[in-house]
Amino acid sequence: MEITHAISDSVLTLTGIYVFYQYLRKLEFNTCLLWQTFVLSITAAAFFGVIRFLGYAPAKIVSGFLQHLAGTAGAFCLVYASFLSVQRKTASRNSTYFVLTLGFITFGIVQVTDNLKVLQIVSMVAIPLVLVIGIFGLIKGRSAVGSWLISGVLALILATYSKSFIPNNILDPIDVYHYLVAISLFCFGRAARHQMA
Repeated sequence: MEITHAISDSVLTLTGIYVFYQYLRKLEFNTCLLWQTFVLSITAAAFFGVIRFLGYAPAKIVSGFLQHLAGTAGAFCLVYASFLSVQRKTASRNSTYFVLTLGFITFGIVQVTDNLKVLQIVSMVAIPLVLVIGIFGLIKGRSAVGSWLISGVLALILATYSKSFIPNNILDPIDVYHYLVAISLFCFGRAARHQMA
């Protein structure tokens, strides 16, 4: 049992649920589907993380599966949803299903081959792309969306590299990771809220 990890994963789970109910479910269906593929896969992974850290070890497999989903299909959807937010557009059904199909094919490749390099490549492309989209939003005069997207990306980057700059004796890097991802989800939720504003 690792109580602090369970608590930080609980905060991440609750943040994801809050973001969905407060910001995402009010969006047009296809646009909502894009955002929630990213947000809810992280939220579900965190939920199973809580179960794992409370002592039920098999939940780690489900949590890992959902993390891979977030890092592939979720990443594809995040990039496209961010672009639509900056453009003040909603997603068409065809484009949504195309992006989801690409994401799920990539996810399938990762799961079948157990090739985590594909997962890393998708992340290394998606995160900078969302950052560029956020900067483009600032330039285009969509300062609220752009700022929230940039903040979300920065929190994700800090989360990804938290182990390298957080000493274990001060704060646990796993807990810091969970809290930073929660901040990131909140920022992306705020960006989604401005979809048509």
